[in-house]
This record gives sequence, structure tokens and C-alpha cells, in this order.
Amino acid sequence: AASDVYKRQVVILSTEDGSVNVRAGNGTQYAILRSAKAGDTFNYVATASNGWNAVEIDNQVGWVSGRYSKII
Repeated sequence: AASDVYKRQVVILSTEDGSVNVRAGNGTQYAILRSAKAGDTFNYVATASNGWNAVEIDNQVGWVSGRYSKII
């Protein structure tokens, strides 16, 4: 759809160890779906009250800490 062009995205920010875990929920207690690296971008879904960002990843929703990601 044409509207997809206007979708917001989330970009992964750099961290000391170079990668960020994308998790099944909005906290470190949730399972890791995969890791992402600085500069990776994903379609934005939502932001939780604790600041974690939900993104589309591998045809599902994953969550990234707001400390390591930014909505663009």
C-alpha cells in the first residue's frame, strides 16, 4: 500500500557490545527473538509505558529497549 511509505521506523542505536537484543516482550525477562546491530531499522508498532519500542521483525512483533532504539 502507498501508505507504507509513511510508516514510522525504529532505528537501533549503538551499544558498548555492538548488538541489541530484540525480545518477545517489553523487558529483559522475555525471550530473545534475535539480535540487531546499530543502524538496523524496523517498522514501528508501538511504545510501552516503560519506554520499550515494539517493532515488526520476522513477521512478528519484537521489543527493543528505548535506551537502545529511537523512533524516526
